[in-house]
Amino acid sequence: MLQVIDRYHPQRRRQLQEAVDAGRFETCDELELLGEEQLLPLARQSLFLLIAGGVALAVLNMLTYFWHYGQWFPSLSWGSVFLWVVVSISSYIIILPVHEAIHALAILFWGGRPHFGLKLPLALFCGARAQLFRRDQYRMIALAPLVVLTVAGLLVLFWQPGLAGYLWFALAGNISGAAGDILVAQRVRRFPAETLFEDTETGYRALRVHPETI
Repeated sequence: MLQVIDRYHPQRRRQLQEAVDAGRFETCDELELLGEEQLLPLARQSLFLLIAGGVALAVLNMLTYFWHYGQWFPSLSWGSVFLWVVVSISSYIIILPVHEAIHALAILFWGGRPHFGLKLPLALFCGARAQLFRRDQYRMIALAPLVVLTVAGLLVLFWQPGLAGYLWFALAGNISGAAGDILVAQRVRRFPAETLFEDTETGYRALRVHPETI
C-alpha cells in the first residue's frame, strides 16, 4: 500500500492519501538509474564531477592553507604521504554510509521510514519503500547529502586546511557519488509541485493525482 508522507501538512497529506487509496492517480514518469539508457551518461557525469570537484577542492585547499600558514602545502615526507593515503582511503569508505545516512535523516524529517540495502558491487542505497513524497520534498531528500557534506567540508577547509587535505578524496568522491541524486533533482523539477514520487532502489516512479480529486 502506498503511503503519502508529509508530517508538516497533515490536511494536505490526508487529501492526497484519499486520492491515492481510491486509485485516482496515474504514473507520469519512471527513472531507472542503472538501466542501459542512463548508466553511461551517469558514469560520465560522475567522472566529470569527480575531476571538477577534486580540482576545485584542491585549489581551495591550497589557497586557504597559504592564507593560514604562508605556504601552499605542508612539508612532505614518505611517512606523511603514507598517512595521507591511508586516511584518505579510510575517509572515502566512511563517507559512503554517511551519505546514505543523510538521505535517511531527510526521509525521517518529512515523517517517512527509510530502509537501507546493498546492490552489488558494493553499492549502498537508502530508500523509502512504498512511500510517496511531493516534488520539493523528494528533491530535498535527493540533494541533502551533497549539500550537507559539501558545506561541512568547506567549513573544515576554511578553518582547518591541514585537516581538510585528508578529507579531499572523500569530499570529491561524495560529489561524484551524488551524480544520480543531481540527475534526479534536475529531472523532477519539470513536474508540478503536487506530483508524488515513490523512491525505488535505483530511481523513482512519479504519480500524478487527478486535480479534481484534491
